[in-house]
Amino acid sequence: MTRTLLVAFQQAVRSITLILLPLAFISLVTWATAGSSTGNTADPLRAAIWFFLIAHHVPLDLSLSNNAISGNLTFFPIGALLIPFFAIRSAYKRIVSNFDAQTILERRSYVISLAFSYAAVGTLISVFALGTTVNTPIYIVFPFLFGVAAIAGFIASDLLPEHGLQFPWQRGFRVAWISLVALIACGGLIFTISLIWHFPTVLDLTRVIEPGFFGGLAFLAVQILYLPNFAVSALSYMAGSGVVIGQGTWLNPFVHRIDEIPAIPLLGGLPVNTYPISSITVAILVLVGYVAARYGVATYSDTTEQKRFFIAASGFLFALTLIAARASSGELLSSNLSSVGPQWWLMPILVTLEFAVGIGVCLAIPKIKKSINEARNAKQKNI
Repeated sequence: MTRTLLVAFQQAVRSITLILLPLAFISLVTWATAGSSTGNTADPLRAAIWFFLIAHHVPLDLSLSNNAISGNLTFFPIGALLIPFFAIRSAYKRIVSNFDAQTILERRSYVISLAFSYAAVGTLISVFALGTTVNTPIYIVFPFLFGVAAIAGFIASDLLPEHGLQFPWQRGFRVAWISLVALIACGGLIFTISLIWHFPTVLDLTRVIEPGFFGGLAFLAVQILYLPNFAVSALSYMAGSGVVIGQGTWLNPFVHRIDEIPAIPLLGGLPVNTYPISSITVAILVLVGYVAARYGVATYSDTTEQKRFFIAASGFLFALTLIAARASSGELLSSNLSSVGPQWWLMPILVTLEFAVGIGVCLAIPKIKKSINEARNAKQKNI
Protein backbone atom coordinates (compact mmCIF):
# COMPACT_ATOMS: atom_id res chain seq x y z
CA MET A 1 0.00 0.00 0.00
CA THR A 2 2.87 2.35 0.83
CA ARG A 3 4.50 1.69 -2.52
CA THR A 4 1.19 2.31 -4.29
CA LEU A 5 0.78 5.68 -2.59
CA LEU A 6 4.39 6.62 -3.40
CA VAL A 7 4.05 5.74 -7.09
CA ALA A 8 0.66 7.49 -7.24
CA PHE A 9 2.16 10.61 -5.66
CA GLN A 10 5.01 10.64 -8.18
CA GLN A 11 2.61 10.29 -11.10
CA ALA A 12 0.30 12.95 -9.66
CA VAL A 13 3.21 15.42 -9.53
CA ARG A 14 4.17 14.44 -13.08
CA SER A 15 0.60 14.87 -14.36
CA ILE A 16 0.15 18.30 -12.80
CA THR A 17 3.55 19.37 -14.12
CA LEU A 18 2.59 18.26 -17.63
CA ILE A 19 -0.52 20.42 -17.38
CA LEU A 20 1.09 23.46 -15.77
CA LEU A 21 4.20 23.74 -17.95
CA PRO A 22 2.37 24.43 -21.25
CA LEU A 23 -0.07 26.74 -19.46
CA ALA A 24 2.82 28.61 -17.84
CA PHE A 25 4.60 28.95 -21.18
CA ILE A 26 1.51 30.29 -22.92
CA SER A 27 0.83 32.67 -20.02
CA LEU A 28 4.43 33.88 -20.00
CA VAL A 29 4.51 34.55 -23.75
CA THR A 30 1.12 36.30 -23.63
CA TRP A 31 2.19 38.34 -20.61
CA ALA A 32 5.49 39.33 -22.26
CA THR A 33 3.83 40.48 -25.47
CA ALA A 34 1.11 42.35 -23.57
CA GLY A 35 3.68 44.72 -22.07
CA SER A 36 2.07 45.36 -18.68
CA SER A 37 3.74 48.12 -16.66
CA THR A 38 2.46 46.92 -13.28
CA GLY A 39 2.83 43.15 -13.52
CA ASN A 40 5.74 40.94 -12.49
CA THR A 41 7.12 37.60 -13.65
CA ALA A 42 5.08 35.74 -11.03
CA ASP A 43 1.84 36.77 -12.72
CA PRO A 44 1.99 34.25 -15.60
CA LEU A 45 2.84 31.46 -13.16
CA ARG A 46 -0.18 32.30 -11.03
CA ALA A 47 -2.28 32.57 -14.18
CA ALA A 48 -1.21 29.03 -15.16
CA ILE A 49 -2.52 27.75 -11.82
CA TRP A 50 -5.77 29.70 -12.34
CA PHE A 51 -6.19 28.03 -15.73
CA PHE A 52 -5.41 24.70 -14.07
CA LEU A 53 -8.29 25.26 -11.62
CA ILE A 54 -10.60 26.40 -14.43
CA ALA A 55 -9.84 23.20 -16.36
CA HIS A 56 -11.17 21.29 -13.34
CA HIS A 57 -14.26 23.55 -13.08
CA VAL A 58 -13.29 24.98 -9.70
CA PRO A 59 -15.43 28.14 -9.16
CA LEU A 60 -13.38 31.33 -8.80
CA ASP A 61 -14.08 34.76 -7.37
CA LEU A 62 -12.27 37.53 -9.27
CA SER A 63 -11.80 40.91 -7.57
CA LEU A 64 -9.78 42.83 -10.13
CA SER A 65 -9.07 46.55 -10.11
CA ASN A 66 -11.27 46.92 -13.16
CA ASN A 67 -14.81 46.51 -11.83
CA ALA A 68 -16.05 45.74 -15.31
CA ILE A 69 -14.39 42.31 -15.21
CA SER A 70 -14.79 41.49 -11.55
CA GLY A 71 -17.15 38.87 -10.22
CA ASN A 72 -17.60 35.12 -10.06
CA LEU A 73 -16.40 32.76 -12.75
CA THR A 74 -18.42 29.56 -13.00
CA PHE A 75 -19.04 29.44 -16.75
CA PHE A 76 -16.35 26.91 -17.65
CA PRO A 77 -15.43 25.20 -20.94
CA ILE A 78 -16.52 21.57 -20.85
CA GLY A 79 -13.84 20.74 -23.40
CA ALA A 80 -11.16 21.73 -20.87
CA LEU A 81 -11.96 18.54 -18.92
CA LEU A 82 -10.06 16.65 -21.63
CA ILE A 83 -6.81 18.16 -20.27
CA PRO A 84 -6.92 16.42 -16.85
CA PHE A 85 -8.43 13.32 -18.48
CA PHE A 86 -5.41 12.73 -20.74
CA ALA A 87 -3.01 13.55 -17.90
CA ILE A 88 -4.71 11.11 -15.52
CA ARG A 89 -4.89 8.41 -18.18
CA SER A 90 -1.17 8.67 -18.81
CA ALA A 91 -0.45 8.60 -15.06
CA TYR A 92 -2.65 5.53 -14.54
CA LYS A 93 -0.89 3.59 -17.30
CA ARG A 94 2.47 4.37 -15.73
CA ILE A 95 1.26 3.20 -12.32
CA VAL A 96 0.00 -0.09 -13.78
CA SER A 97 3.32 -0.62 -15.57
CA ASN A 98 5.10 -0.47 -12.18
CA PHE A 99 3.23 -3.52 -10.90
CA ASP A 100 3.22 -7.01 -12.41
CA ALA A 101 -0.14 -8.58 -11.56
CA GLN A 102 -3.18 -6.58 -10.61
CA THR A 103 -6.62 -7.66 -9.57
CA ILE A 104 -9.60 -5.42 -10.27
CA LEU A 105 -9.62 -4.37 -6.61
CA GLU A 106 -5.94 -3.41 -6.76
CA ARG A 107 -6.40 -1.44 -9.97
CA ARG A 108 -9.27 0.47 -8.43
CA SER A 109 -7.04 1.27 -5.45
CA TYR A 110 -4.51 2.72 -7.93
CA VAL A 111 -7.17 5.06 -9.28
CA ILE A 112 -8.25 6.20 -5.80
CA SER A 113 -4.62 6.68 -4.69
CA LEU A 114 -3.84 8.65 -7.85
CA ALA A 115 -6.94 10.82 -7.46
CA PHE A 116 -6.17 11.54 -3.80
CA SER A 117 -2.52 12.42 -4.53
CA TYR A 118 -3.52 14.51 -7.54
CA ALA A 119 -6.05 16.48 -5.50
CA ALA A 120 -3.66 16.94 -2.58
CA VAL A 121 -0.81 18.24 -4.76
CA GLY A 122 -3.14 20.44 -6.81
CA THR A 123 -4.69 21.93 -3.68
CA LEU A 124 -1.27 22.64 -2.18
CA ILE A 125 -0.10 24.39 -5.35
CA SER A 126 -3.29 26.43 -5.64
CA VAL A 127 -2.69 27.94 -2.17
CA PHE A 128 0.21 29.94 -3.62
CA ALA A 129 -1.90 31.37 -6.47
CA LEU A 130 -5.07 32.30 -4.61
CA GLY A 131 -5.35 35.67 -2.90
CA THR A 132 -7.28 38.91 -2.99
CA THR A 133 -7.33 39.08 -6.79
CA VAL A 134 -8.45 35.54 -7.58
CA ASN A 135 -9.81 33.47 -4.75
CA THR A 136 -11.91 30.42 -3.90
CA PRO A 137 -12.45 28.57 -0.62
CA ILE A 138 -9.62 26.07 -0.28
CA TYR A 139 -12.00 23.41 0.99
CA ILE A 140 -13.72 23.48 -2.41
CA VAL A 141 -10.54 22.90 -4.42
CA PHE A 142 -9.74 19.42 -3.08
CA PRO A 143 -13.20 17.85 -3.73
CA PHE A 144 -13.34 19.25 -7.27
CA LEU A 145 -9.84 18.01 -8.14
CA PHE A 146 -10.47 14.64 -6.53
CA GLY A 147 -13.80 14.18 -8.28
CA VAL A 148 -12.45 15.06 -11.73
CA ALA A 149 -9.36 12.88 -11.25
CA ALA A 150 -11.36 9.91 -9.91
CA ILE A 151 -13.92 10.01 -12.73
CA ALA A 152 -11.18 10.41 -15.34
CA GLY A 153 -9.22 7.56 -13.77
CA PHE A 154 -12.14 5.13 -13.74
CA ILE A 155 -13.05 5.99 -17.33
CA ALA A 156 -9.45 5.70 -18.55
CA SER A 157 -8.88 2.41 -16.71
CA ASP A 158 -12.03 0.69 -17.99
CA LEU A 159 -12.93 -0.13 -14.39
CA LEU A 160 -16.44 1.26 -14.39
CA PRO A 161 -18.97 -1.38 -13.31
CA GLU A 162 -19.96 -3.60 -16.21
CA HIS A 163 -23.40 -5.11 -16.13
CA GLY A 164 -25.19 -7.07 -18.79
CA LEU A 165 -28.25 -5.33 -20.14
CA GLN A 166 -30.61 -7.60 -18.22
CA PHE A 167 -33.04 -5.15 -16.64
CA PRO A 168 -35.17 -2.38 -18.16
CA TRP A 169 -33.43 0.34 -16.15
CA GLN A 170 -30.04 -0.71 -17.56
CA ARG A 171 -31.27 -0.52 -21.11
CA GLY A 172 -33.08 2.70 -20.22
CA PHE A 173 -29.84 4.28 -19.00
CA ARG A 174 -27.98 3.23 -22.12
CA VAL A 175 -30.69 4.58 -24.42
CA ALA A 176 -30.81 7.83 -22.41
CA TRP A 177 -27.11 8.66 -22.69
CA ILE A 178 -26.92 7.61 -26.33
CA SER A 179 -29.96 9.80 -27.06
CA LEU A 180 -28.44 12.78 -25.25
CA VAL A 181 -25.12 12.42 -27.08
CA ALA A 182 -26.95 12.26 -30.40
CA LEU A 183 -29.03 15.33 -29.53
CA ILE A 184 -25.97 17.34 -28.43
CA ALA A 185 -24.29 16.36 -31.70
CA CYS A 186 -27.32 17.70 -33.57
CA GLY A 187 -27.09 20.88 -31.51
CA GLY A 188 -23.40 21.21 -32.41
CA LEU A 189 -24.20 20.82 -36.09
CA ILE A 190 -26.92 23.45 -35.96
CA PHE A 191 -24.65 25.85 -34.05
CA THR A 192 -21.88 25.32 -36.62
CA ILE A 193 -24.31 26.22 -39.41
CA SER A 194 -25.33 29.32 -37.45
CA LEU A 195 -21.68 30.34 -37.01
CA ILE A 196 -21.10 30.08 -40.76
CA TRP A 197 -24.29 32.03 -41.46
CA HIS A 198 -23.30 34.83 -39.05
CA PHE A 199 -19.57 34.73 -39.83
CA PRO A 200 -19.24 38.50 -40.40
CA THR A 201 -20.52 39.10 -36.86
CA VAL A 202 -17.97 36.58 -35.55
CA LEU A 203 -15.18 38.50 -37.32
CA ASP A 204 -16.39 41.82 -35.89
CA LEU A 205 -16.33 40.43 -32.35
CA THR A 206 -12.83 39.08 -32.92
CA ARG A 207 -11.57 42.48 -34.11
CA VAL A 208 -12.98 44.18 -31.00
CA ILE A 209 -10.77 42.08 -28.73
CA GLU A 210 -7.48 42.52 -30.68
CA PRO A 211 -5.62 39.92 -28.58
CA GLY A 212 -2.41 39.95 -30.63
CA PHE A 213 -0.76 36.92 -32.22
CA PHE A 214 0.02 34.78 -29.17
CA GLY A 215 -2.98 36.04 -27.28
CA GLY A 216 -5.07 35.24 -30.33
CA LEU A 217 -3.82 31.64 -30.36
CA ALA A 218 -4.65 31.26 -26.67
CA PHE A 219 -8.03 32.88 -27.23
CA LEU A 220 -8.71 30.52 -30.15
CA ALA A 221 -7.91 27.51 -27.95
CA VAL A 222 -10.34 28.76 -25.31
CA GLN A 223 -13.07 29.19 -27.92
CA ILE A 224 -12.54 25.61 -29.13
CA LEU A 225 -12.81 24.29 -25.57
CA TYR A 226 -16.13 26.15 -25.17
CA LEU A 227 -17.69 24.50 -28.25
CA PRO A 228 -19.39 21.69 -26.23
CA ASN A 229 -21.06 24.36 -24.07
CA PHE A 230 -22.52 26.01 -27.14
CA ALA A 231 -23.62 22.64 -28.56
CA VAL A 232 -25.65 22.08 -25.38
CA SER A 233 -27.03 25.63 -25.63
CA ALA A 234 -28.03 24.95 -29.24
CA LEU A 235 -29.88 21.84 -28.06
CA SER A 236 -31.66 23.98 -25.47
CA TYR A 237 -32.68 26.37 -28.26
CA MET A 238 -33.92 23.42 -30.34
CA ALA A 239 -36.02 22.17 -27.44
CA GLY A 240 -37.60 25.60 -26.98
CA SER A 241 -36.10 26.34 -23.55
CA GLY A 242 -33.63 28.73 -25.16
CA VAL A 243 -30.45 30.34 -23.85
CA VAL A 244 -29.65 33.32 -21.62
CA ILE A 245 -26.76 35.79 -21.88
CA GLY A 246 -27.15 37.72 -18.63
CA GLN A 247 -29.97 39.05 -16.51
CA GLY A 248 -33.29 39.64 -18.24
CA THR A 249 -32.23 37.97 -21.49
CA TRP A 250 -33.84 35.02 -23.21
CA LEU A 251 -33.42 33.66 -26.71
CA ASN A 252 -35.65 30.95 -28.14
CA PRO A 253 -37.50 30.51 -31.46
CA PHE A 254 -40.33 32.82 -30.27
CA VAL A 255 -38.49 35.26 -27.95
CA HIS A 256 -35.48 37.49 -28.66
CA ARG A 257 -34.85 39.50 -25.52
CA ILE A 258 -31.27 40.80 -25.53
CA ASP A 259 -29.70 44.24 -26.00
CA GLU A 260 -26.00 43.45 -26.42
CA ILE A 261 -23.62 40.53 -26.21
CA PRO A 262 -20.10 40.24 -24.71
CA ALA A 263 -17.14 40.40 -27.09
CA ILE A 264 -16.88 36.62 -27.41
CA PRO A 265 -16.61 35.47 -31.04
CA LEU A 266 -18.67 32.30 -30.52
CA LEU A 267 -21.60 34.44 -29.41
CA GLY A 268 -21.71 35.76 -32.97
CA GLY A 269 -23.54 32.57 -33.83
CA LEU A 270 -26.56 33.61 -31.77
CA PRO A 271 -29.79 34.34 -33.67
CA VAL A 272 -30.36 38.04 -34.31
CA ASN A 273 -34.14 37.78 -34.29
CA THR A 274 -36.99 35.42 -33.53
CA TYR A 275 -37.25 32.45 -35.89
CA PRO A 276 -40.51 30.58 -35.21
CA ILE A 277 -39.76 28.31 -38.15
CA SER A 278 -36.77 26.91 -36.24
CA SER A 279 -39.18 25.35 -33.74
CA ILE A 280 -39.50 22.56 -36.28
CA THR A 281 -36.28 21.17 -34.77
CA VAL A 282 -38.46 19.88 -31.92
CA ALA A 283 -39.28 17.09 -34.36
CA ILE A 284 -35.72 15.81 -33.92
CA LEU A 285 -36.26 15.27 -30.19
CA VAL A 286 -39.63 13.62 -30.84
CA LEU A 287 -37.99 11.38 -33.45
CA VAL A 288 -35.31 10.30 -30.96
CA GLY A 289 -38.05 9.37 -28.49
CA TYR A 290 -39.87 7.47 -31.24
CA VAL A 291 -36.73 5.47 -32.12
CA ALA A 292 -36.12 4.70 -28.43
CA ALA A 293 -39.70 3.47 -28.09
CA ARG A 294 -39.33 1.23 -31.14
CA TYR A 295 -36.27 -0.30 -29.51
CA GLY A 296 -38.19 -0.86 -26.27
CA VAL A 297 -41.15 -2.47 -28.04
CA ALA A 298 -38.83 -4.75 -30.03
CA THR A 299 -36.90 -5.74 -26.89
CA TYR A 300 -39.78 -6.31 -24.47
CA SER A 301 -43.01 -8.09 -25.34
CA ASP A 302 -44.39 -7.71 -21.82
CA THR A 303 -46.29 -4.44 -21.32
CA THR A 304 -45.05 -4.01 -17.73
CA GLU A 305 -41.42 -4.36 -18.80
CA GLN A 306 -42.01 -1.85 -21.57
CA LYS A 307 -43.39 0.67 -19.11
CA ARG A 308 -40.39 0.21 -16.82
CA PHE A 309 -38.06 0.74 -19.77
CA PHE A 310 -39.86 3.91 -20.92
CA ILE A 311 -39.93 5.36 -17.38
CA ALA A 312 -36.25 4.54 -16.84
CA ALA A 313 -35.18 6.03 -20.19
CA SER A 314 -37.15 9.24 -19.58
CA GLY A 315 -35.94 9.57 -15.99
CA PHE A 316 -32.29 9.04 -16.86
CA LEU A 317 -32.57 11.42 -19.81
CA PHE A 318 -33.94 14.09 -17.47
CA ALA A 319 -31.09 13.58 -14.98
CA LEU A 320 -28.34 13.52 -17.64
CA THR A 321 -29.77 16.57 -19.42
CA LEU A 322 -29.93 18.45 -16.12
CA ILE A 323 -26.25 17.68 -15.46
CA ALA A 324 -25.23 18.71 -18.98
CA ALA A 325 -27.27 21.92 -18.84
CA ARG A 326 -25.91 22.89 -15.42
CA ALA A 327 -22.32 22.16 -16.43
CA SER A 328 -22.78 24.28 -19.57
CA SER A 329 -24.03 27.39 -17.74
CA GLY A 330 -22.73 29.72 -15.06
CA GLU A 331 -21.66 33.24 -14.19
CA LEU A 332 -19.16 35.07 -16.38
CA LEU A 333 -17.20 37.60 -14.30
CA SER A 334 -20.02 40.08 -13.80
CA SER A 335 -23.36 40.37 -12.06
CA ASN A 336 -24.77 41.47 -15.42
CA LEU A 337 -23.75 38.04 -16.74
CA SER A 338 -24.86 36.07 -13.70
CA SER A 339 -26.37 33.42 -15.96
CA VAL A 340 -24.82 32.46 -19.29
CA GLY A 341 -25.71 29.37 -21.25
CA PRO A 342 -28.79 27.18 -21.62
CA GLN A 343 -31.89 27.72 -19.51
CA TRP A 344 -30.62 24.93 -17.29
CA TRP A 345 -33.75 24.33 -15.20
CA LEU A 346 -36.20 24.40 -18.14
CA MET A 347 -34.10 22.51 -20.65
CA PRO A 348 -34.33 19.02 -19.04
CA ILE A 349 -38.07 19.42 -18.59
CA LEU A 350 -38.75 20.19 -22.26
CA VAL A 351 -36.20 17.71 -23.63
CA THR A 352 -37.72 14.90 -21.54
CA LEU A 353 -41.27 15.98 -22.42
CA GLU A 354 -40.56 15.98 -26.16
CA PHE A 355 -38.75 12.65 -25.83
CA ALA A 356 -41.83 11.27 -24.06
CA VAL A 357 -44.05 12.60 -26.87
CA GLY A 358 -42.01 10.51 -29.31
CA ILE A 359 -42.59 7.46 -27.12
CA GLY A 360 -46.30 8.24 -27.01
CA VAL A 361 -46.47 8.59 -30.80
CA CYS A 362 -44.76 5.24 -31.25
CA LEU A 363 -47.21 3.54 -28.90
CA ALA A 364 -50.24 5.31 -30.35
CA ILE A 365 -49.61 4.51 -34.02
CA PRO A 366 -50.33 0.75 -33.74
CA LYS A 367 -53.50 1.45 -31.75
CA ILE A 368 -54.68 3.98 -34.34
CA LYS A 369 -53.97 1.54 -37.17
CA LYS A 370 -55.85 -1.18 -35.31
CA SER A 371 -58.84 1.08 -34.77
CA ILE A 372 -58.87 2.07 -38.43
CA ASN A 373 -58.69 -1.57 -39.56
CA GLU A 374 -61.48 -2.59 -37.16
CA ALA A 375 -63.67 0.25 -38.39
CA ARG A 376 -62.96 -0.71 -42.01
CA ASN A 377 -63.75 -4.37 -41.36
CA ALA A 378 -66.98 -3.47 -39.56
CA LYS A 379 -67.99 -1.27 -42.48
CA GLN A 380 -67.33 -4.06 -44.96
CA LYS A 381 -69.46 -6.49 -42.93
CA ASN A 382 -72.34 -4.02 -42.89
CA ILE A 383 -72.13 -3.74 -46.64
